Amino acid sequence: MNDSSSSRHSVSLDVEAFPSDMSLMLILLVVMVLGQDLFFALWMATLQAPVTELCTVSSLDCPRDPGAMVSGTFNYLLMLLTPGIVIGLHTGRRRHRRSTPLAETPFHGAAEAVERLIREARLSREPVVMVDRRLTSGAYVTGQRRRPLLMLGPELLVLREKNDHGRRIFEAVVRHELAHLRGRDLQTYNVLTVFRPSNLFAGAFIAFAMTLNVLNRNSTPGELVVALARALLLTLLGELIARAYLRIREHHADLHAGKTDQEGLLAALGAETGRADGTGAARLRSWLRHHPMGIDRLDVARTPWRVLASSPGRVFLGATVAGVLLPMLQDMLLRLYGPRDGSFTPVLCGLLVGVGLTLFVGFTLWRHQWYAGGPALARVGRSALTGLIVAGGIVAGSWLALYTRVAGYGLSGTPLTPSFLAALTTAAVLLCGWLTVVGAQWFRGDPQGQRIPRFLKLAAVPACLIGGWLTAGVWTWGVGLQAVLTACSTEGYVCPTRTPERDVAGAVTGFFGTGPVPVMVALIALAVPLAARFTAPVSGRLPRAARPPRRTS
Repeated sequence: MNDSSSSRHSVSLDVEAFPSDMSLMLILLVVMVLGQDLFFALWMATLQAPVTELCTVSSLDCPRDPGAMVSGTFNYLLMLLTPGIVIGLHTGRRRHRRSTPLAETPFHGAAEAVERLIREARLSREPVVMVDRRLTSGAYVTGQRRRPLLMLGPELLVLREKNDHGRRIFEAVVRHELAHLRGRDLQTYNVLTVFRPSNLFAGAFIAFAMTLNVLNRNSTPGELVVALARALLLTLLGELIARAYLRIREHHADLHAGKTDQEGLLAALGAETGRADGTGAARLRSWLRHHPMGIDRLDVARTPWRVLASSPGRVFLGATVAGVLLPMLQDMLLRLYGPRDGSFTPVLCGLLVGVGLTLFVGFTLWRHQWYAGGPALARVGRSALTGLIVAGGIVAGSWLALYTRVAGYGLSGTPLTPSFLAALTTAAVLLCGWLTVVGAQWFRGDPQGQRIPRFLKLAAVPACLIGGWLTAGVWTWGVGLQAVLTACSTEGYVCPTRTPERDVAGAVTGFFGTGPVPVMVALIALAVPLAARFTAPVSGRLPRAARPPRRTS
């Protein structure tokens, strides 16, 4: 193993300069579910709000009463979020009623051991330890932030009394659950408890409303199937993100539990009995699991740095969410102020979504640079693969997106022409390559990740500008091209051009002007030297906490 790889593996697991995968996936879930909920709420409010002016266009495009739109959107949004709150409160009360305080059970030795482990964890609020007989040998944490509960199964308590091996497994399981409390997973899990049912309820309501809308327009069965498939896949996307977040939570809790006794953790995961093996169909179902597979948990426990580098699957989920948000946000903005300015809306949506997507991809590639590393050729291959995944996710998400005008009233998806797909893929690969080069330049002088916050301050701003403008340009071209291609494919319409790709690209270039081009060139030319300028070795420097205080007199 070379020195650079050794330095990567020695990066502290407590470095929190980069947003963790848990934070990124939770943000993805919240944005995805709120976007879907807001789509349904705004759509239903638009249908029910009174028309303020007489118009001859489609009823959905007529001006509506603003007050009715706001109140209706709020009411429907509350309707979708309420079931998750009710389900979360009911589940917590039901679990508490069927459990017994550990102090009131015969497991006095286990009670003392749990109290010792709680003191070692140094939690801000100590949990109430309960015994849930339905758990058997399992354990979990629940409750509220002010009153957390640690639930243990009776078989797990009995396991501690058998021998030293059982005691180590018991302590590893308890440390794992306490790590959830120390990492504030309980608060984020309560958020998840609200948003997951909301995602399912929104999907069901949207499917029902779209079915009625398609049937009222006397549409074909094929259009109904497409509409229902979109609603189903969009709901599945939110659930996949939620389950990916839950799996990451387990990995991080395993890492914290393994700091004290890694052998006990490996035994609890089934390393000695072979229970952790998983192949074949189990691998295919791994995306639908709440907990990671045993073999994956063992791999992360043995090589902890792996969990800190994002997987290609998470990148695809993030890019798909971006692809969904682009047309959905654009259509909701058009619903608010009308289609008077057809150019401003796609540019604004491209900038907003492009900035978020660039940060998501940047954090992914930069985290991989420090925590996973690998030879230069492997980094180039991963950068290219990430660009391909991003382009594929955007295309897939744009075709999954639901529209306020629904199906036949709005343009569907990005163009599938070879020229647009090639341009989108090239832009994504170049952006990922630039992000990788910037991270590699800084990593050369800061392999221990001691100055990552400083790196982010220098790299995040130009990355956001480049990614935002790049996404805005590609998305504006795609929207214009899709409109022209749809019009030209309409029966009886005489297409004004034989080269729509080139003509639309020329119009978009003229709209943007020559201003963004030199700005992007300057950023690309300056950002990498700036990153290299601040990569002086820091091995001989004292950390800030160890430096002597400055004189005040």
